Amino acid sequence: MDHNPFDVRALRDRIGWTQDRLARFLGVDRSSISRMENGQALSGPVRRLLALLTEAADNGTADALCPEHQVAAE
Repeated sequence: MDHNPFDVRALRDRIGWTQDRLARFLGVDRSSISRMENGQALSGPVRRLLALLTEAADNGTADALCPEHQVAAE
């Protein structure tokens, strides 16, 4: 199993996002976020998106990457 370099829960808490919002940003389901927060290895695309999100968090622009009020088509 590959080492997870991101503390996904800490990042999510830092930017104030729910698991659902982070899941929407990463293109995964909420249960995947829960598994990532519990140490599941991350795929390359997810790692790159988390790196982008970490940089945006550092710059105070994370919310612009995934608007909170975006509604999925049902």
